[in-house]
Amino acid sequence: MTWIRANYDRVAVFAAAFFLFVSALIITKNAWQLSESLGLQTAPAPKPAAPPPKAFELEQATEKLKQPAQWTMSSRSGLFVPEKHFIGANGLPATLQTTEVHPPVPNEWFEQFNLPIAEADVLTQDPDGDGFNNLEEWQNKTNPTDKASHPPFIAKLKMKSFAQEPFRLVFASWVDATFALNTHDLKEPTQFLKIGDSIRGTKFKLVKFTEKYDTNKYGTKVDVSELTLENRETHEPVTLVKEKIMISPESVAHFVYQWGERKEFAVKKDQEFSLKPEEQIRYKLIDVLPRRALVVDIRKPEQPIEVSLLAP
Repeated sequence: MTWIRANYDRVAVFAAAFFLFVSALIITKNAWQLSESLGLQTAPAPKPAAPPPKAFELEQATEKLKQPAQWTMSSRSGLFVPEKHFIGANGLPATLQTTEVHPPVPNEWFEQFNLPIAEADVLTQDPDGDGFNNLEEWQNKTNPTDKASHPPFIAKLKMKSFAQEPFRLVFASWVDATFALNTHDLKEPTQFLKIGDSIRGTKFKLVKFTEKYDTNKYGTKVDVSELTLENRETHEPVTLVKEKIMISPESVAHFVYQWGERKEFAVKKDQEFSLKPEEQIRYKLIDVLPRRALVVDIRKPEQPIEVSLLAP
């Protein structure tokens, strides 16, 4: 006992080594026994073949797995489908389903003609090169991708400014073949004249009278007879309507034509003009109003065309 106490550390090392040796022997023995046990096991018996009906069903299922069906839905699923998103005028996200990206043109119109709706200047683009931008094509219900389909060329005409003057004379009344004319300010005596007479203090004479009637909004018959005057020097006609102050032929509209090369020109009331490239069509300025001018194609005088002000 005295030796063990004196050599305690050696005894502890020897005991630990012996324990490890015994443990290794036990592990080796168990490993050999497990190997022999696995070697003695036999493969499981094969399952009996499926009966013919069930085998046919399995074959069908196998074929379907080889060719998986695509998902189809009558409504939009939203799964893995990209959406175009834009930032609206209010700074919030907007989609094609909820917001007009370029008002007043609806989003569907851009999609119909495959136009780049995501581009900020799409309304001013001219994809077919016919001289009309997408906004003008939409306003006139034409095809923006077909050069042969475009708005009328007069759609490119805008009124830049105007100088409007009332005509000095007013056709006041008539009895048989005598016609009464006043000045619009009533500062001069009434003149009673017949066809062929010259109007005192003016360059005009009476050349034609047309008896006409119309019905007002109350259903009352109204005399709208016309008296035609002619400038003795220029031979330009002026038509007066009974009891109505007419626009002076000296009134002028200043136009801007923006098809092709920009062109500015002035037209007097009742004067004719033409526009490129359809110079065979003659237009006439029939009235000048504060926010628009009225012109007609002389082939269709009953269909006035409004020419709006040029945008600032």
